[in-house]
Amino acid sequence: MPCKILLPVDGSEGSLSAARHVAGLARLVPGLEVHVVSVQPTGEDWIVRRLIRPEELAEMEREWSQAVMEPACTILREAGIEPHCHLIQGEVAPSIVRLASELQCDQIVMGTRGQSALTGLLMGSVATKVLHLSPIPVTLVK
Repeated sequence: MPCKILLPVDGSEGSLSAARHVAGLARLVPGLEVHVVSVQPTGEDWIVRRLIRPEELAEMEREWSQAVMEPACTILREAGIEPHCHLIQGEVAPSIVRLASELQCDQIVMGTRGQSALTGLLMGSVATKVLHLSPIPVTLVK
C-alpha cells in the first residue's frame, strides 16, 4: 500500500530540510506519494483589496507559491519522486491539516523555523498548531 505524505513548504531552510528528509524516505518506502503544499493567507486586508485587483493578487500568489515550492520539488525529483503540488489559501495550520485529510495522507512532514521559544518550544507557531490539530502523525524536521 503506497504511503502518502503532505509536505508543507514556506521557502525556509526548515522546509528544504523537510524535503531532504522526505527524499531520504523514498529509498525506504517504495511507491511513496508526496504532496507539496504552499498555503497563502487570504488577501482580506483592506489595503490589499484597494490596491490590487483580485486577478492580480491571484497571479502574485501563484507565482509566490511556485517559487516557494520549486526548490523542494527539485529535491524530491532528484530522489525519483514526482511531487503533486498544491496552492491553497487560508489560515496556514488548519489549511494544512484539512488538505492532509482531504488527500487521505498518512503523515505530515514539515520543517520548523525555531523562531519562537515561548509559543512553540523552538518549533514555531505553525508547527505547534499543526501538531495540535492533526489526527495523523506529524514529523517535524529541524
